[in-house]
Parts: sequence; C-alpha cells; structure tokens
Amino acid sequence: MGKKGPCPAPGAWVAPAPIRAAFFDVDGTMLSLSQDAEPASTREAIRRLSEAGVMPILATGRTHYLLDKVDLTDFRAFVTFNGQLVEVGGRTVHSNPLDPRDVETAVRQTQAGLYNCLFMERDRMYAHAEDDRLREMTELTHNHYEAGDVERALRNDVYQLNLFVDPGEERVLLDRARHCKATRWSDVFADIMPDAGGKDAGVRIVMEELGLAPEECVAFGDGGNDVDMFRIVGTSVAMGNGNPEARAAATYVTDHVDDDGIWNACVRLGLI
Repeated sequence: MGKKGPCPAPGAWVAPAPIRAAFFDVDGTMLSLSQDAEPASTREAIRRLSEAGVMPILATGRTHYLLDKVDLTDFRAFVTFNGQLVEVGGRTVHSNPLDPRDVETAVRQTQAGLYNCLFMERDRMYAHAEDDRLREMTELTHNHYEAGDVERALRNDVYQLNLFVDPGEERVLLDRARHCKATRWSDVFADIMPDAGGKDAGVRIVMEELGLAPEECVAFGDGGNDVDMFRIVGTSVAMGNGNPEARAAATYVTDHVDDDGIWNACVRLGLI
C-alpha cells in the first residue's frame, strides 16, 4: 500500500459492536484536497470493507455531479447535499429542498449585493457572480463554478446554498429566512440547508432503510458539518487534518487523509 505513517496493530481501538456500515464524508476525508485525488489506500480500504460485509455509504455536502474524483463502485447508499437527498439501492428515498421563500430571500439578497451565493439544484449549480471568494472556493475544492442567472432558483428545487461570507455573517440570511440553518466545512463559505436537514437526518433515513442500529455504524469525517453525524453513530472517526470541532466530537482521531488515515483507522478498528 505504500503507507506513509505507522499502522498500529488491530485491536488498538474498540468498536461497541460488530460494524455493518461505514459512512464517509468526501472533502478532506475520502478526497485529498492537496492532491485533488482519492488516496489509493482509501480506495483499497473501502473495497476491503465491502468484501468483508461492511456497507460503504457516502455522506457529503457534494452531490453526484461533483463526485467524479472518488471511486463509488462499492457504495450502497448516498447521502448528498448534507442530507437533503438520500438514495438507497438506486432509489430516491428522501428529497428535502429548501423552502422556496427562503430561496427567494437568498436570491434577492444576492442581487442586492449583500453576498455572493452558489445555488445547488439536483442536476446543476450556479453562482451569482465570479468573484474572489468563488475563485478561492475553486482553488480549495478543485471544482469549476459558473456564474448564471440566479432567477432560475425561483423556478426549481434548490437543495443547498453556499453563502460566501465570513463565519457569523450568515446571520444576514438566517435572520430573514424561515426554515433554514447553517453549517460550515470552510471559513470561505457556509452551507445553508433546511432547518430539519443535516447529515444526521440523512444518515438516520439510511439506517432505517437498511435496518441498521447506531452501534453497527461508523462515520468518517473532518468538518463541522460532520459533527451531528458523529453523534448518532456508535463509532466516529475524525481525520487528523480535521478541524478542532470535528476532532473533539469524534470517538477517535486517525491520521491525515494524505497519510492513509482511512486505511489506518479501518485496521485499528479491526474492520480490514
């Protein structure tokens, strides 16, 4: 595997019960942002989990058109848009777009110049304008974001907004909106989602669909938007590159994504 860091012997960690499913965040967890690629050890760990009968499940703020850089071959279910769209076995079992009135508030505030905003529909995304923050997000995630007519958000389901504001400044929308909340993975932008949403809501739906108990699940993540997911599974693993909030909330902290963090955690937990 060419692992860069030490790999402790199996049994160094203890899961509360036999693990049947593993939930994975993408950015900074499965996907190395510095390398703009999924480490080979991560792909191999997920393949071996599947062979061992542990179901890999995605839980990400991204959606399908932003997942071309990770291998999804072995994944059984998908929690995307931070929990607003859930697919199990090829079926959509949950769809929870933002309240159209809240979307309209974001459109009007964006048009008034209060902030730039990325609007994410099921099949496409578009920002109000190309500016320094959008370019910073492009450099961070290695995705391409186009400017477009945000009026189309008034006619279509929007599952998530990326609000390009500093931490705390998302209140300019939240104080006017009726049914949405914010979470963060980066200081560059805030994820805006329905107030009844979140990765935890999406993960619960998958657990119900597949008959999984919390103690049979492990979750891997690195950001603030993973914390609620960590709280509802029996075992949670924060990446070594994770932010302080994620590391504090996790059962265990593994190595950096670039140092075979997922592989090492799966070995330590005795899953592979």
